[in-house]
Amino acid sequence: MSDKPAVTPDGYCTNKEPIFGTIRTINASATGPKFFHLHGRRMAKCPCGKETSLTDQGNLRRHKQPQA
Repeated sequence: MSDKPAVTPDGYCTNKEPIFGTIRTINASATGPKFFHLHGRRMAKCPCGKETSLTDQGNLRRHKQPQA
């Protein structure tokens, strides 16, 4: 039995809640103008094993589970 969240028929993870304590903010302002769009992006891990960015409401963005 797997502890991973369910998957939709098109392969997307159904979990929206990040793992508590895994939220971090990427600060890329020192890398130059090409990567400045990364500044302030909040990332978190999903129980499926994927790390993805968060929405403004603190939910995980739509993502596919990593392939085994």
